[in-house]
Amino acid sequence: MRSDRITPLQQPQQQQPQRRRLLLPLLLSLGLPLLARAPLVHAEDARHSLTFKDDVGRELTLKTPLKRVVVFNRYTTEFVRAVAGMQPVVGVDIDSARSHSYWPTVTPAMLAGQGQSSPNYEAIVAMQPDAVFFPRNSDWQKAAAVLGRFGIPVVVVTAWDVLKHEENVTLFGRLFEQPQRAAKLNAFYRRYRDLLAQRLQNLPMAQRKRVYIEEVGAYKTLLKGSGWHDMVEVGGGVNVFRDVSVLSQPSARGSVQGFSVDPEEVVARMPDVIVKLEPAQYEPHSRAFSLQVLEAVAARPGFDRIPAVRNGQVYHISYYLAGGCSKIIGALQIAKWLYPDRFKDVDPDQVMRTWLEDFQQVSAPGGYTASLAELRK
Repeated sequence: MRSDRITPLQQPQQQQPQRRRLLLPLLLSLGLPLLARAPLVHAEDARHSLTFKDDVGRELTLKTPLKRVVVFNRYTTEFVRAVAGMQPVVGVDIDSARSHSYWPTVTPAMLAGQGQSSPNYEAIVAMQPDAVFFPRNSDWQKAAAVLGRFGIPVVVVTAWDVLKHEENVTLFGRLFEQPQRAAKLNAFYRRYRDLLAQRLQNLPMAQRKRVYIEEVGAYKTLLKGSGWHDMVEVGGGVNVFRDVSVLSQPSARGSVQGFSVDPEEVVARMPDVIVKLEPAQYEPHSRAFSLQVLEAVAARPGFDRIPAVRNGQVYHISYYLAGGCSKIIGALQIAKWLYPDRFKDVDPDQVMRTWLEDFQQVSAPGGYTASLAELRK
C-alpha cells in the first residue's frame, strides 16, 4: 500500500511564504518539481501527530488540530463548519463562495478555485493551509502531486457519501480535535438512518416503489455509485436505472453523477415516482418555478403513460435539502413521499431546520420541496 506520510523540513519560518510565492509561478509554468518541501510551521506548534487513512486508502500523518484548511466541495465544508466552525477555513471553492447568505464568513479572498476539478494552485499555496480536502470524484491525484511539492497534504474525504457519514465525521472530529461535536453530529445522522432502516426492513424489494431521479438537466439521471442513488435506495426506493453500469456505456453519456438516458427508456421503465432535483441554491425556488418545471416533465412525450405522472407523484427537491447531512435528510423526504403511512410522524422540513440552525448556524427558510399534485390544487 502506498504511503503518503508528510514529513516537515526544518526551515526558517519567515522564509517559507516568500519562497513559495517566488517558486510557484515558475513551477506551474514549467511543470518542474520542487526538490524540497517547505510546509508552514506554526510558531507555537505543540500539536499532536495523527496517522490515518483517507477515503482512497492513503496513509497520512498530520499535526492536529488542523488550524488552516482549504476545502473543496460544499458538503465537506458543511462538515467542517458543523464540527470545527469556520475559523480554520481559509479557502473554499466557488460553490461555497457564491452564496453569502449561507456562508456569511466567506470572502472573495478565500476563493481557492472554480471547483474540485479546477483548483487555483497559486492561491492555495498562498493560503498556507495545513491540509486541503478533496472528494474522491475530484482530480485529487493531480492536486496531491502539485501541492505535495510545497509540503501541503491533500486529504480525500467524500462528505456526500451517505454510506460513509459516521466514518467521515469521526475523522473530522479527530483532525480538528472536536470529538464531542463530531459525536453530536453522528448521533443526529444515526437517529434518522436507523429510523429509515427500522421502518423499511420488512418491506420486500418487489413491493418497493420504483423511482426515476433526474438532475437539473433533462434526461440526466443518477446511477449506482453516486450519493443520489444511495439516497433513493436508503429512502426505500428502487432506482429504475440501478442496473446501468457506466463502464459498459460510451463515455459521452456521462458518469454516475449525471448520465444521459433515452426518453423512451424512461417511459419503458415505468417509474412509480419521479424526483427532479432543483438548481442548487440556499434560498428556496418559487412555487411558480417548481410548477413550471414539473409541468414540463409531466408533459414530455409518452410520460402520460408513466404511473408517476398518472398518480401525481412528480416531485421537486432542493439540492440543499436532498444533500443535507450526507443526504440522510433527502432519504427521509424520499421515504415520506413513497410511504406516507410508514412515515406520517416524520417531518423532513423540521429535520432540515435542525441541520441548518443547530449544525450550520444559519436560518432555515423552508420550502425546499414541491409536489406537482399539490401545486395544481
